[in-house]
Amino acid sequence: MSALTHLPAPVGPAHPAGPATPPRPVLVRPSTSTGDIEDLEARFEPRPIPAPSPVPEVPDELESIARKVARGALEVLGGTRPLQQMSRLLDARSYERLQLRSNLVRSIELSQNALPTGTAMQGGAVRLHRNVMIRSVRICPITPVVFEASVVAAEQKRVRALALRIERWRGQWRVTELQIG
Repeated sequence: MSALTHLPAPVGPAHPAGPATPPRPVLVRPSTSTGDIEDLEARFEPRPIPAPSPVPEVPDELESIARKVARGALEVLGGTRPLQQMSRLLDARSYERLQLRSNLVRSIELSQNALPTGTAMQGGAVRLHRNVMIRSVRICPITPVVFEASVVAAEQKRVRALALRIERWRGQWRVTELQIG
């Protein structure tokens, strides 16, 4: 514990700008030189380290969900899968973002492939199949009902990374966040 004491007012002429200052409280600490080593040791005794919290187990179906969503999302972007097939696996926000991105990809492809008149496509050939190969899937538990997954997928000309947040919602696993690199 500490004690507060008051120092006496300074002796001598008052400050020319005003009256003498009132006494200031000063913090006085009690001396610890009493030789109470046990008291000091008790203060600095190491505390036990808490045991780490158990890591939630990853359900087996999460890897297949991550694979399905990654393959489906890349096929939607490629134009070989209808977006409606993804509605059961994605929440509304992720579904809308995938739809927006798919529409942007479609408009870019149309503007690059359009003839100067803008009435027909140059190649005329439509890609019938987009071969997406899932290279790896890693799943990290956040809570017992929330998991994050990273997926590496290879297409014809490039390799892409996808990040997914999968949450249990009304008894079903749903992707609540989808990032495509």
